[in-house]
Amino acid sequence: MTQQVGASPRLTVVGSGNAGRGASGFWEAFLDGTAAITVGGVVAGGFGIEALKSLMTDEAAGRWWFFLGCAVGVALVVLGFRLRGRARRRVRVGIVVTAMDARRGLARARQLDQQAETFSRDTSTVTLKTDVELSGDGSQDRHLVDLLADETLVATMMAERLTPDAARINLIPTMPLNVAFWFGARLGHTHAREVAVHAIRQADGAPPYFPATSLRAVESNVTPLNVERLEAVDGGDPSKVALALDLQGFGDQFTDQVLAACRQHRIGYLLRLRTFTPRLAEDGKTFNGVVEQTCHAWRTAALPAAARTGQHAIFLSGPVAIAVALGARLAAPEKNKWTAFTFDTSTSSYEPFPPPSAP
Repeated sequence: MTQQVGASPRLTVVGSGNAGRGASGFWEAFLDGTAAITVGGVVAGGFGIEALKSLMTDEAAGRWWFFLGCAVGVALVVLGFRLRGRARRRVRVGIVVTAMDARRGLARARQLDQQAETFSRDTSTVTLKTDVELSGDGSQDRHLVDLLADETLVATMMAERLTPDAARINLIPTMPLNVAFWFGARLGHTHAREVAVHAIRQADGAPPYFPATSLRAVESNVTPLNVERLEAVDGGDPSKVALALDLQGFGDQFTDQVLAACRQHRIGYLLRLRTFTPRLAEDGKTFNGVVEQTCHAWRTAALPAAARTGQHAIFLSGPVAIAVALGARLAAPEKNKWTAFTFDTSTSSYEPFPPPSAP
């Protein structure tokens, strides 16, 4: 779907995907419980009639076999309904959400958008899609991302109606990291159904995406990050505090660039978190651990009162899924206090979203 720059996002039902096409016909009837219910109904009805006839005619010969056959038929019906319930719980709705930024390369953005749609069509029963092309104007882009999140919320409500038995909705986002954080803050984390945020998998020979984390809080005792000491930035405003997540092992290079941005934006305090390895393990346990540990570090940081109630910033690196989840968990209650930064290779500096000019 092609959008004009600055045009409002529109929700599209892409249609039925390829999920479940491997099982069809007679075999599919076994998997979804249809065969068991049909055969069980016939068996239970036939033997049940014969059992009743034997009682009415007081014919004892073979009576218990009739009751046994009826019981087997009823058991098959029960099994069939259980299989049907399990099949319904396997139904998935995929929501593909894309925010394209021409300054970062439209060709790559469209490639990722198409890859996400293909994956969703292959793994979900129904795929919903919405996208927007950012204009480059700070105020307008903030408004567009808010609209994009609103369309996504409409898609989740639609998914709940389409698949009332499904346990999970798959969200596949493609967008810059700072936009992803704001998008997640707009979505929030209070959803009736689990919304699994998918991340791109780097390993060869595996599915291109995996359910990396969730918008809702998830209990986790995994600690993939090293939380460093809270640092005061010289000349900064003590009411401004920033989180910095080095999730790709950049080390001193990441630290120096973040400190330069903090001085530029007069941020007074900095809390840095970094991975022990250059690459996160590609599983939900690790990604959930990153989100939970970051939220815990933020809640328990020894911040002065002015910093806790003032303006907040977050410097992001790594997967988009983590940025979305952190936005939903950290910023949703007080979205206007947060600014998200991501590194722009064209200018070799950190770019904020929303920009300072945005209201």
